[in-house]
Amino acid sequence: MALNRWGRSVGVALVAMAAMVVAACGGSENTNTTTTVNRSGTITVWHGYEGSYLDAKKAIYDQYTKLYPNVTINLVHKVNLTDAVTAAAGAGQGPDIVAWVDDQIGKWVKLEAIKPIDAYANKDYMNAQFSQAAVDAATFEGKTYGIPETVEAITLLYNKKLITTDQIPKTTDDLVTFSKSYSQSHPGSYGVVWNPKDAYFQAPWIYGAGGFYVKADGTVGLNTTGTKAGFNYVASFKGAMPAGVDYGIADTLFKEGKAAMIINGPWSVADYGKAGVDYGFATLPKFTSAGKAASPFVGVKTLMLGATSSNPALAVDVMKFFSNQANQATMVLATKEIPANKLALADPKVQAIPDIAGFGAQVKNGVPLPNTPFMSALWDPVAKALEAVWTGKQSVDAALTAAQSAAEKNVAQLK
Repeated sequence: MALNRWGRSVGVALVAMAAMVVAACGGSENTNTTTTVNRSGTITVWHGYEGSYLDAKKAIYDQYTKLYPNVTINLVHKVNLTDAVTAAAGAGQGPDIVAWVDDQIGKWVKLEAIKPIDAYANKDYMNAQFSQAAVDAATFEGKTYGIPETVEAITLLYNKKLITTDQIPKTTDDLVTFSKSYSQSHPGSYGVVWNPKDAYFQAPWIYGAGGFYVKADGTVGLNTTGTKAGFNYVASFKGAMPAGVDYGIADTLFKEGKAAMIINGPWSVADYGKAGVDYGFATLPKFTSAGKAASPFVGVKTLMLGATSSNPALAVDVMKFFSNQANQATMVLATKEIPANKLALADPKVQAIPDIAGFGAQVKNGVPLPNTPFMSALWDPVAKALEAVWTGKQSVDAALTAAQSAAEKNVAQLK
């Protein structure tokens, strides 16, 4: 999984954020539980947040410790959080809370890195607070393993100073044509950019073309016709984007006005605004042949309960506070994320945010980011295949044949 999509900086002022959180401190909402919370002790949170994105989250945790001075919350940034959690589980160690996305839940359940929270947040509580998609993302084999935070999917953002709404391509063929013609008429600039070598960012094309990475039973789909079609579509942009393009290069090009469009997620928009980009939103195009819309992964950032937590009731209390209606409504006014808390999402002030409306329109065309443990077996083989195809080292067929074999071996090791 691509770390940068959860760790990118969002330009939120900490002082302003803290002030808003104080105004929306809210209760910890410990209804529908059978446990008593002793608000005393230390809670350690492992996360992948960076920069001012971390500041926005930290402000909420800081407010909790102000309300309950006997509680200390240690935020620990992990550069490669998935590996850190996996390694810690093998040693019988780990944090109280893991702040990450739902695709790792199945794997971490099997490794006993996280444990259920049903005793502290039952189904009535979850269903009353969060959208069904968010509840499903936090559920594995009938048990709940975390409190949802925000819902995310990538979409098409465009620079209003460079193109108009009517110029935005509506089909996949039109997107390729536009990109190539734009570069020709604007030397040194590009029609659309994104990271073509990351499995997460290619999901819209793979799933939109009818392919898939892996199913819940472990069936790998990298050698299917749909997946090959998605790979071939990505390869068709060679020459229309910089040869060495990656997330950082694409991000910089859009900020500098050298790309008319970019495919990116909610974590990016605050920094685009800070860079002075007058951006708008459009849903990803439909496939010309099938007429089906490109289908990005819809992921749910989730606060998960560490298996070795010595105070799980307190940990879940912190998680509930973080994701309650008041705090989430306040947070997303600044971060422009889509709250998983449906009560916060219904807030008129939240609904009025163009960014949330823009990403929300794309979420409707997306597919759930799988939380099966087998998903972890796919990220690396797909990334290597994309790298091989983009650099010309292998054909699509050869790269996906190798990736299919590697992914199947990875899946077998997880069974």
